[in-house]
Amino acid sequence: MFILVAVKDTIPVPPKAFALPPHITIKDAINRKYSNKLVSQKGLGLSVWDILTAEDGKVTWGNGLMYYKVSFRLMLFSPFISEIIVGKVLSSSKKYIRISLGFFRDIYILPAFLPPNSAFDQDENKWFWYSDEDDRVYSQIELLNTIYTQRLYIDIGEPVRFRVDSIEWQDIRPPPPPNELGELPPQKDPIDRAGMKVLATIAESGLGVVSWWDGQEEEVVMEE
Repeated sequence: MFILVAVKDTIPVPPKAFALPPHITIKDAINRKYSNKLVSQKGLGLSVWDILTAEDGKVTWGNGLMYYKVSFRLMLFSPFISEIIVGKVLSSSKKYIRISLGFFRDIYILPAFLPPNSAFDQDENKWFWYSDEDDRVYSQIELLNTIYTQRLYIDIGEPVRFRVDSIEWQDIRPPPPPNELGELPPQKDPIDRAGMKVLATIAESGLGVVSWWDGQEEEVVMEE
């Protein structure tokens, strides 16, 4: 889920930081530039792991900044395909369930990646799974007519165990400026404006809301 990548860059340090030790100012400047930023086709930058080399700083005429040529290792969030991760439900709609890890929130479970016998309850605005002991597959109409108390809802804030199915990248452009009336254009859906999005599945045994499987894990331990 986390990897280290080697990076070479020229890092500017402002004059107000000249009084501090260079290794501190350089590290702070790198974190400002890379933390919470996407590194294309690699992952989400989190923080500097360590600084490998740093040449003596040089001040350029005009802006007074000190520039350091630095090589360092950057820690990235970079999940791999089929990795199992636990996150929390951030939001739910008919199009998807959105999962958050706290520092990364563009994880989406599409309806095709939900367990069989899953349906969206428009009144509750959330998905549920109906577990049938006979492994019968129900239609959507039948699922929406099941007994409410027998449905396993996927609630906001619930811990969810999922498997990474794919990772998609797209170029994101800044939104257009407000119009003459000062009105902002309508915002795109989060899944459409994500530069990096993780598509996940919970359509397998052991995946889904963590509490769904707690009882079964205890039974297995008892049997052993």
